[in-house]
Amino acid sequence: MIEIKHFQLIQAIAETGSVTKASQKLCLTQPSLSHQLKEIEVRLGTKLFLRINKSMVITPEGKKILDAGGEILGKVSALEHDIKGSNGSSPSLRITTQCYTCYHWLPLIIKKFQTQMPHTEIDIVTEAMSNPVDYLLKAQIDLAIASNMKVTNGIRFEKLFDDEQVALIPSKHPLANRKFVQPSDFEGEHLIVYKQDSGTDNFTQNVLAPQGIQVGKVTRMQLTEARVELVKAGIGLTVMSRWLMRPFVRESKAIKLLPIGKSGLYRSWYIATLEQRKNDPVVKNFTSLLKEQQLGIA
Repeated sequence: MIEIKHFQLIQAIAETGSVTKASQKLCLTQPSLSHQLKEIEVRLGTKLFLRINKSMVITPEGKKILDAGGEILGKVSALEHDIKGSNGSSPSLRITTQCYTCYHWLPLIIKKFQTQMPHTEIDIVTEAMSNPVDYLLKAQIDLAIASNMKVTNGIRFEKLFDDEQVALIPSKHPLANRKFVQPSDFEGEHLIVYKQDSGTDNFTQNVLAPQGIQVGKVTRMQLTEARVELVKAGIGLTVMSRWLMRPFVRESKAIKLLPIGKSGLYRSWYIATLEQRKNDPVVKNFTSLLKEQQLGIA
């Protein structure tokens, strides 16, 4: 029979595209993971992955197991959480956000939540930021606030808000005279990104890369205030949420905010939870508080 470990290894290989990376993710040796994969392929009598150009590409049969595994792992995770929660211990809520900028409004919601459910412990799991769905399926978090999420079996998504992304430009830059900028205007420019590398930066990955637009240089900076100061100094351009940038623009004439595209550039944010926990009172209460707020537009 297919075991839980098989669903987990198929999911890990599909996500990473590599046996080596999947083994690191699952804390297994590469020979051990390869043996488990071969074992289930022999048992099922079919290949689940094909090695193409040094990448592991999932087959249609493997995709069927991957889809079923998402739902099954979600149910198992929910079951474990329910059993742990019924042993008399204090209820808990483990959350993550896919962006540090969420911490500008998250504390207010946490404060309201603690007023309503004072005995519930809250844990913000920062290490889950890069892959919240994986952490949800493994029951390592209970709720994620994230953007650009793919439909996954066993995961429930609820729309939270649309967030306008704007370009922050030095006032003396030639683009500052425009009413708005186009993605093509970033060609050859020095871009200051938020993530650790430009390959995982939202604007670079989802806007520039699909259009084949290449920036000239990339500077990586995690702190919002530091990114603003770099733009003020004329070092480069950056892209951030309009609501986050408004206070900085009001305080300085050295920088200017411009929409990206005539109609603006928006990304959608979602609340992600396990489908099996949609009626959990702790998750339900925090979800309600999130949806009550006018987020992303203040």
